[in-house]
Order: sequence, then C-alpha cells, then structure tokens
Amino acid sequence: MEKVSIIGSGNVGANTAFFIAEKGVTNVYLYDIQKGLSTGKALDMMEAAPIRKYRNRITGIDDINDIINSESVIIAAGNACTLGMKREDLLAGNWGTVNEIVEKIQKNSPESIIIVATEPVDILTTLIAQRFGLPRNKLLGLGCILDSTRLKSAISRELSISAENITALVIGRHSDDMIFVPEYARISGIPLSQLMSEEKIESLKREVREAGSLMAELAECPGSYYTPSAAAAEVIDSIHMDLKRILPVSVVLSGEYGISGVAMSLPCIIGKNGVQRVLTPTLTGAQQKALEKSAQAIKGIIANII
Repeated sequence: MEKVSIIGSGNVGANTAFFIAEKGVTNVYLYDIQKGLSTGKALDMMEAAPIRKYRNRITGIDDINDIINSESVIIAAGNACTLGMKREDLLAGNWGTVNEIVEKIQKNSPESIIIVATEPVDILTTLIAQRFGLPRNKLLGLGCILDSTRLKSAISRELSISAENITALVIGRHSDDMIFVPEYARISGIPLSQLMSEEKIESLKREVREAGSLMAELAECPGSYYTPSAAAAEVIDSIHMDLKRILPVSVVLSGEYGISGVAMSLPCIIGKNGVQRVLTPTLTGAQQKALEKSAQAIKGIIANII
C-alpha cells in the first residue's frame, strides 16, 4: 500500500499533501467532494516537482473509491473555526461529514490507519471509535502534537536556540483545557526551568492556548493550517517509514490514568502499525485531575448529541 489518501482539499488537506511531497515520503491521493478542486491543486503541486525534485506523485481524484488500499487516510474535511468559535461548536456540522467519510473508508480501504485532522479532533476521534469499533492502533487524531510544536517554537524564539534541541510536552484535550507538562520541557537535557523564569513559562503557556485564535484574527481567515498540515505529514512519515517517533496524538484511552473510552493526547510511539504504544508520563495530582476533568467534559458533550 504505497500511498496515503487525504480526504478534503482545503487549506489543511492541500498543504498536508504539499508537506508529504516535500519530505519525499510516499504517493498522495487527494480527494474533495468539490469536483476538480483536488485535481487542480494536485496538478499545480506536481508542476513544481521538477524544481523541488519530488520523488513521489500527488494525484487528484474525484471518486472517493480511488482511495482503495491506502496505507493511511487523513480526514481533513469539514468546517473550520471562525473568529470567536470554540472547537466543539463545529461538532454538529462536522460529525455528519466525518461519519460518512469513515463509512467510505471502511468500505474501500478497511485496513487503513485513520488520522483525524478535522475539529473537534478529540470528540470526533472518540465518536469514530464508538461508532465503528476500530482497533485503537488504527485511529488517531492530531491533537496536542500541534500544541507541543507551538510550545517548542515559542521556547526556541524566546531562548534564541534551535528548535531541534528542544523537547516539550502538551497532553490532554486539544482545547483551552490542554495540559502543559513543564517537567518534560528540556533543552538538550537541561530543564526549561533552569533557563527561563516561571513567569515567562506561564506567558508561553497562555500564548500556545491562544495561538489558533490569534492566527485567525491576524490573518483574517479561519484558524491555522500550516502547523496542522506539517503535523499530519510528520505522523505519515513516522507510519510509512516505521520511524517509531514519539508524538503526542489523540488516541482512545484504555485505562491510562484510570480513564477509558475517551480520546485525548498522550505521547505515543508511531510506526507502521499506527499507534504501537501509549506512554504515560508521571503527572502531578493537579495534572491528573485536569485530565480526568477533560475526559468528563468530552463524555458530557457526546452524551448531549447521542
């Protein structure tokens, strides 16, 4: 199965295809319900191939049945947040779209690993798991990989240090309830707390929480899409090349911290079989209570729509 399929050719879907091509990971099939959109964008990107030296192809498709035998399928379809919206405000409209897409994935490419990029990621990932009974390793959402990446970027900027030397961890729900785990933020092994004041660390936490809304306000467009697209490409790279990278992605919990049946982000080993292992970093009592509170919030939201 030498291809990944992307459902949705908007900002996130098209840029994910672009980043995968730039990384030279695998062939991409790009689909959109709007006929001609995916084929036009794929043609545009492939005309850059001679300059960028792409090793793989991006193919636009107008028939979703052509995703057959995909190694992975990224769901990037649906509405995006607009200014002032919360992610859960998108649930009513996006769940119907995502539910229909997963039905078609199950019909045409049932062995695929499904990656959810549509918001609200954690709730949709939970609903997909409940509705379709997928194995936990075959279903994940982008979740806090975005927030962890944003935190690394902010630390890099403040310390004027290469982001490659920085590790940072955000877990839980991809929302304002995201949980920062500063104990795991390090610069080449040096704890962040030795290089930055507590006040500055708290300032960066606020910045990451507000990042999506700030970008939407500054650019006058719905949400962000370069970071989610880059995150999706990173996940695909780790799956296709069996890199076993540790990435904080949204996965259905199965007893971790006493929580089950709800998708939230924890650091996971990602390889050719999808989520190969879920890691459980040591949390403080307050952090664990925050995780439990987020799980109950997701269950409450789902209970109101079922």
